[in-house]
Amino acid sequence: MWPWESDVLRGTPEVALFLCLALGFALGRVRFWRVALGGVTGTLVVAVAVGLLTGGVAVQSQVRTIAFAVFAFTLGYTHGPAFFGAFSRRSMRYLWFTFIEVVAVLAVAALVVEAFGLDPGTAAGLVAGAAAGPVALGTAADALRALDATGVVPAQAALGPAYVLSTLFALVTVVLMTSRVAPAVLRFDPREEAARLWRELDGEEEEPPPAVLGRAHQVTTGEGRTVGQAEIAMGTRVSVERVRRNGRPIAFGPGTPLERDDEVVVVGLRQDVLNASAVVGPEVPGRRDLDLDPEVADVLLGSRPPDTVRDLRAGLPGQDVQDLHVCEVTRAGCRLPVRPGTPLAPGDVVRVTGLKRDVDRAAAWLGARVDAGRRADVVYLAAGLVVGLVAGVAGGITVSVGCLLAGLVSGRLRAGRASFGQYDAGAARVVGDLALGVFVAALGLSAGPAAVEPAWRHGWQVAVAAVVLAAVPLVISLAVAAKVMLLPPPLVLGAVTGQQGLVPPLAEVRRVSGNGTPLLAYTAVHAPAGVVLALLGPAAVALARWLT
Repeated sequence: MWPWESDVLRGTPEVALFLCLALGFALGRVRFWRVALGGVTGTLVVAVAVGLLTGGVAVQSQVRTIAFAVFAFTLGYTHGPAFFGAFSRRSMRYLWFTFIEVVAVLAVAALVVEAFGLDPGTAAGLVAGAAAGPVALGTAADALRALDATGVVPAQAALGPAYVLSTLFALVTVVLMTSRVAPAVLRFDPREEAARLWRELDGEEEEPPPAVLGRAHQVTTGEGRTVGQAEIAMGTRVSVERVRRNGRPIAFGPGTPLERDDEVVVVGLRQDVLNASAVVGPEVPGRRDLDLDPEVADVLLGSRPPDTVRDLRAGLPGQDVQDLHVCEVTRAGCRLPVRPGTPLAPGDVVRVTGLKRDVDRAAAWLGARVDAGRRADVVYLAAGLVVGLVAGVAGGITVSVGCLLAGLVSGRLRAGRASFGQYDAGAARVVGDLALGVFVAALGLSAGPAAVEPAWRHGWQVAVAAVVLAAVPLVISLAVAAKVMLLPPPLVLGAVTGQQGLVPPLAEVRRVSGNGTPLLAYTAVHAPAGVVLALLGPAAVALARWLT
């Protein structure tokens, strides 16, 4: 790198930081074989390279602290409902996969650290990259600050390269094992088994969702009838939503009589709305100002949701809701397959569409309607971060763990209470990715030339250890899931993919399965695992200090 470029980047670290973010997220989109590194790993690769070329770029430690605190809180918030839901009777069996992952990783890590003599920074980077994911990278960085002054800098310099190298080898290992090795050894066709489970979630073949629409009609044949009588004549799944008389809207109820030339808006299923012309009068063409589109709403499920999508549609009290449709179910940021047998859990966000009265009743019964115009309740989120930071400093735990726990509690409190604490899934994803990207960029830039020595000394050892560290827990879990729990093959793949902190393999599992059925197990496992695995960062540091 030219001297003036190095001077600019060293003199203005904010330029270097965002340069690494731009190049890193671009690199993260590039697919190597069938795997993309992801924006976070790509950013760390670029940041380490820039740090080496410039001789190191000093980024204030407060930047890393704030960035990772925001990420940890966001992670806890989005996983909160699913994390606590994992302890329900229906989901508790999936906790075994988190237990297997943690115990196996710690056991293998202890053997590797003692055999290769890994320092705390390399050990923590290995565990985070091969198994625990980027959240453990931040908690490990906090733990490394407790080392003596002479050991902090080299340990933190070793953290980034070890993470990058172990992530590369672990990604390939996990993708091969979940998409190729597991189906071959267990003798099943992922696509065929996923299609079978898809049919089982249905129970019987379901018709496509009927179209709900609203149309304007001019009253002729319906003159003299009340609004209620007209609705009964058209069918139970049709309603009058607007009445305009002499060009002006009027207040109306079931007993309001219809007069000739009134304009009314009739809403219902397409086949039922067609009866409106005979009951009320002809459709008014071109009056789009009177037409009503079907109501669409996102509903946050409360603490006692229906067991399945089928129960949701069948259980709305006091109303025939065959025309109420579930379009989407989102859990911990993942979209689940929408089938009648799809299980529901507290904190899920369900998108429903249908007649306004049915959507309103469904929202009131299920939990609370999400305000689509509000992406984030900054007051609630900032207050949660304050609690997490104070707990981390004053409570004897690290700041990162404090913010993670505060996020978990905040997310759980939010479930079923849409009047406060809004944090849209899309907004949370952007904020989390940006905050984590800033953290790893600062970590890589600060390492500088000090990252060369540990990477050179332990490079091949980290590569071998990453493969073992990724493979051993998966082998154990595959055996338990398929032979002990007798889970359907798609759920086996989803569970073992969700128990480790690497997200990219999920895309390959979905590809070979042909549908989203593995997500049913993935979300049940990944939420508790993602939280518990964060503690493996400090555990790896402590393990290396004890054994070396």
